[in-house]
Amino acid sequence: MLLANTAAAVLLLIVCIGASVGLPTVDEENVVQAEQLPILPTADSSKPTDDTVKAIAPQPRYLLPADFAVKNKKFTIGTLGVGSFFRAWRNCIDEGKGLATIESEKEQKYLESLLKASSTGSNYWIGATNIGASNTNKLTWITTDLPVQTKPPFLNVVAKSTCIALTPTGSWTLRNCLNPLNIFPYICEEYF
Repeated sequence: MLLANTAAAVLLLIVCIGASVGLPTVDEENVVQAEQLPILPTADSSKPTDDTVKAIAPQPRYLLPADFAVKNKKFTIGTLGVGSFFRAWRNCIDEGKGLATIESEKEQKYLESLLKASSTGSNYWIGATNIGASNTNKLTWITTDLPVQTKPPFLNVVAKSTCIALTPTGSWTLRNCLNPLNIFPYICEEYF
């Protein structure tokens, strides 16, 4: 029963991630320039210059943390035990947090010191994965759906369904997201 529920949850997650990857992206070729927009008459004749306005160009969509004005991030080691990558992601959500994203060298150094001090000898899940990516070497933060820009240069992701865990020294290591033997504690983040 547990295996069936886990398989169903993983399948649902893969479908959701696949659907989000299928959303259209904005690049310079697809953006309508202001000069290409039609001129529309305005109902308000009180405009001082003329009675036409240009249509408003659609703006690109960016995914940001829920309260993107908040600048402080706090990392914590998850409190709901160990689990697969997807269980770690869900556990962080259940704790009111997100699976950790590392967005700077400062954050990487902090996590390295945190893990060295914990001395558990275990790997820890963070939120980087290539599930749903068209290029297996492209990682995305599952927490924010933004591309990973802090990937160590030596890290060469070649297999599909790869998730990232931090070693006890804080180095990035590749793990198969779907392998039921990859059971680790996890690191969550929260903004304040």
